[in-house]
Amino acid sequence: MVFRTFVRIDILLLVILATQLGNGQGHFCQAQSPGLIEFSVGGERLRGMTLVALAHEMIVIGRDGWLHSIDPRSDQTQVRSIPEAYSPVSVPELRNQLRAEFGSQFEVLTTSNFLVVQPKGRGDRWPNLFEKSHRGFVSFMARRGVHIRQGRFPMVAIVFPDEVSMYEAFKKEKIDMTRVAGVYSILSNRVMTHDGRTSSVIEATVRHEAAHQSAFNSGVHSRVNDTPRWVTEGIGQMFEPEAMTTAQSPSQRRERVNADSMMVIKKMASEKDSESLVQQMRSLIGSDAKFNDDKQVDAAYAISWAMMFYLSERQPKQFAAILNHTASRAPLKKYARDARLADFENIVGMSLNDFSSRVSMFLRTL
Repeated sequence: MVFRTFVRIDILLLVILATQLGNGQGHFCQAQSPGLIEFSVGGERLRGMTLVALAHEMIVIGRDGWLHSIDPRSDQTQVRSIPEAYSPVSVPELRNQLRAEFGSQFEVLTTSNFLVVQPKGRGDRWPNLFEKSHRGFVSFMARRGVHIRQGRFPMVAIVFPDEVSMYEAFKKEKIDMTRVAGVYSILSNRVMTHDGRTSSVIEATVRHEAAHQSAFNSGVHSRVNDTPRWVTEGIGQMFEPEAMTTAQSPSQRRERVNADSMMVIKKMASEKDSESLVQQMRSLIGSDAKFNDDKQVDAAYAISWAMMFYLSERQPKQFAAILNHTASRAPLKKYARDARLADFENIVGMSLNDFSSRVSMFLRTL
């Protein structure tokens, strides 16, 4: 199974800020007074809107959707207010920026929802894959009652020619990751992948990461609140199979199964010393710790998939309710273990023991 995860620095940044805000060290800037500011990052002058203001740190969303952490006290940052309204970057403007950023060896192709940067001459395979993944995602969610909104920013997908160039780009963005075929970054709001490995592996990864990007840009998840990772990664795992965007009837359920996740679950079931399913679920719902443990991360992804897939197929109202609830939580407010567990049982309408039994029976039918 290809190991993949969110950029951990993104999540860590949000957790730190949530703690600081909870201690009264700053405030979240309300949408009714956005206030455009100009600031410097890496010697470049940018414009954006303040999301969080602390004495020593500001979180600003740029016009292109990037989240920037800056020190307002620093002479290098040079923060100043601009008497203008905040507006996201336009597609033509962002396309020109990407052309300048990636140079003449790359082309920038436009679809209805994406700007895809890829090596010249690669055709429309990648743009079609991203567009198809996004449309399938939105359709799947809307039919189950998940609240969907139009994204504010053009979604950007970067396809590098090979692994080496992709990892070089990771270093520039301070993404410390290995053994991945691609990633979605909450900070840059971009998907990055490469065109240098087995097609099926890459495409499954792209669908996974594109699901994250679609979720965070359509309101299914929030980029500025503490969403449990079993929710976000369960969704990512769900959309790896190609059938998730093509085979939507109940009779095609088996085609929508994530085979890698099922394999991990079956392996765990055969191991006598492994945690029970309900123990695994309780741990995942209450905490994100298993995702940061190399020995447990595969199980964390697999069980997260099982929970979300079961809900989407058998309890779609509760599936939508969980996503709508987690997306609408207060920005940068820490989501405590007891609250996570209580909210889950309240939303699904049963105890965790009963829920795990239902998931087990469901998995046996697949």
